[in-house]
Amino acid sequence: MVALLAAPPLALFACDGPPREDVPRFYFPPDAPDEDALPDAPARPDAPLDAPVDVDAADADAGPVVARVIATGSGEQPDPGVGNGDHTCVISGATRSLYCWGANDHGQIGDGTTGLGTTASDVDSAKKIALDETGLAIDGFDEIALAGWHSCARKGSDLFCWGQRLSGAQAEPPALNADRTRPRAIGNFDVTRIGAGGPHGCALKSNGKIACFGHSTFNELGRPNADDVACTAPFFHDYNANATHVCSGTLVEVMFATPANVAELMLGEVHSCARAGGRVHCWGSNVSGELGRPGAGNAELNAQTVVTDPALLTALDNVIALAGDGGKHTCALRQGGAVFCWGKNDVGQLGTDPALIVQRGHAAAVPGIAGATAIGVAEGVSCAVRSDATVACWGADLAALGDGGVGQSFTPVAIKGPLGVGLLTDVAAVAPGVHHACALKKNGTVWCWGKNDRGQLGNGTKLDSAFPVQVVGL
Repeated sequence: MVALLAAPPLALFACDGPPREDVPRFYFPPDAPDEDALPDAPARPDAPLDAPVDVDAADADAGPVVARVIATGSGEQPDPGVGNGDHTCVISGATRSLYCWGANDHGQIGDGTTGLGTTASDVDSAKKIALDETGLAIDGFDEIALAGWHSCARKGSDLFCWGQRLSGAQAEPPALNADRTRPRAIGNFDVTRIGAGGPHGCALKSNGKIACFGHSTFNELGRPNADDVACTAPFFHDYNANATHVCSGTLVEVMFATPANVAELMLGEVHSCARAGGRVHCWGSNVSGELGRPGAGNAELNAQTVVTDPALLTALDNVIALAGDGGKHTCALRQGGAVFCWGKNDVGQLGTDPALIVQRGHAAAVPGIAGATAIGVAEGVSCAVRSDATVACWGADLAALGDGGVGQSFTPVAIKGPLGVGLLTDVAAVAPGVHHACALKKNGTVWCWGKNDRGQLGNGTKLDSAFPVQVVGL
């Protein structure tokens, strides 16, 4: 999932479309001070997202790498011999390079290797992704969006994806055992936002329209499923006992009118959402209430506006960030710090007792969370960064929710610090996976906790940890 948080807004404009609202999209911590610099050397200001970085190429990777943007991709893998697909990436350093670690069963790390459905190529520490598919050096990334078995990133107005091809999530015809193992440029079009979900992806084009690709059985691509051909190979998931899967291997624009001033895309397992004008619009599967609008059908082609009451009287508004990649529930961060969630609640991921509410078709505030500055969501779990820069999570266990004792919880649980001492502090963003989570601190370091069978904690081991450990290799 892509970690989003409140930070000084960035004014972004499309090349040939309408101006977009100022949005708190990314956290960019200050660069680490150069201890060898002369006393009168001027400090280098932190550059805006789309500004060139004036750094001597020879010194581009000198000194500590400062992580700036973090995302985790996760998915439940039915094969117990493989385990869950969990990997994490960060955009780091003055050159905005990409570093990844964790599961690599389908080339989703992007380092030129793949486990071809096994754990053989998993990576247990941060690894720099230095080359694209053509062998050219690549850095200068602006945005990352990860799913369980594929990854996407935006470099300026260019979209790159890599990983599993089975669902058409590479915007090319589906193929069996033909993983893309390095970033591959997609399409001859300019993009300004990207999103990655279960087995599909979407991009906001510079003309203001949304184009999607990949799995399409629940209208998650924003067009009738009959327009897509059947998958040519077995699929990992039998979504909702639906044996008929269709896949789009090409970029297709959604058929409904795209809301004006889209600021963000968020893709769940088989549904998609866009944030525009402070409101949330979702389409695709609604089997678990993912669209946040009571009365909507099980698979909606047209975007539905998320509401906060069963009577459809009040739209969820003043939203500044979304989270929900790869899951069947979505959370929104509202201006002022309240967190609203909707969709599936089988393990309390909405912040309410699953014995009373198994799913909810409208957005409601999570009790016990106020003044949040960032949110993160994965299948069955939700997390938020509190106003004091600590982290709270609720839902699935995340290997005891990082507190060393509590398992599943529908009330927010504070994440303890390393070795269980105090709380994890100074956090800027949080990115949970299926059974682990990672947090980006304001000093640019990354800390993870939970299961580590795929190297997803990034600390150079395969040992689980109920408390945060620091990612190495950055």
